[in-house]
Amino acid sequence: MSNEVLIVGSVAFDSIDNANGSVQRVLGGAASYASICASYFAQPSIVAVVGTDFTDEDRAPFIKRGVDLSGLEVKKGKTFHWGGSYDKDFNTAVTKFTDLNVFQDFNPTLSPEQQKAKAVFLANIDPELQLSVLKQVKKPRLVACDTMNYWISSKKDALMEVVKKIDIFFLNETEARLLTGEYNLIKAGRILLKKGVKYVIIKLGSNGSMLVSKKGIAQQPPYIMEHVHDTTGAGDTFGGGFTGYLASQKNWNTLQSIKRAMMIGNVMASFTIESFSVNRLAGLTQRDIKKRLKEYTGMLCF
Repeated sequence: MSNEVLIVGSVAFDSIDNANGSVQRVLGGAASYASICASYFAQPSIVAVVGTDFTDEDRAPFIKRGVDLSGLEVKKGKTFHWGGSYDKDFNTAVTKFTDLNVFQDFNPTLSPEQQKAKAVFLANIDPELQLSVLKQVKKPRLVACDTMNYWISSKKDALMEVVKKIDIFFLNETEARLLTGEYNLIKAGRILLKKGVKYVIIKLGSNGSMLVSKKGIAQQPPYIMEHVHDTTGAGDTFGGGFTGYLASQKNWNTLQSIKRAMMIGNVMASFTIESFSVNRLAGLTQRDIKKRLKEYTGMLCF
């Protein structure tokens, strides 16, 4: 199918404390948020690893949304578990612990069918693993990639090799500055364009997102929320919605399509932050999404 999207990343358990309460061992991980979000626009398939403690109940949100779990490897041991807390403004997560468990030896191996994927989202994992996936896929028409400051600091050379081979690069403002050494985000984006990537999407958290490309630049605000419950997974949701939407388009490589994908990403992230874990995100209807997109469009018009 032309609208399939392959998502490679982490499926994890999260334990979170914030001003709205705390949860223990709820479904998390970049591939979880990205694939469930993408399912509203495309047909996602994930490549990830979990432990024997990952139950049918943990699989339920994926199954509900029709996510292909044939690439979800189960290894003897425990599932990746992250614990963190947020202050009242939700801008910064403080990591309490990171237990990689079976994820420590994650080595994504694609099936012959997955190698034919037309759209690929490389979620936040080791750039060497991202390069491994890029060697396995045949002729994708779209490749998007996310990263984090840890990989920029520890494996910058490998990450820059990834940048040369992808179409869309997601990173936040801190990561953009760290990777390029340039404080101005437009200039930072243009540095990355010279490395080969077509579109740089800089996630601005509570300030929305910015696009830097040779075709033009743009910035979109977030969907304004009266109440934020938890921001964990918002960036992964953004990337999944963005890539899933583009996978559904016959011609994704236009400035109009990219701007629309930014809208989709911002709106879908607004659903994620209304609850802990994927609880709100996994229970949406197309009507919910269309209604919020209409509201968001109204916010942008004057």
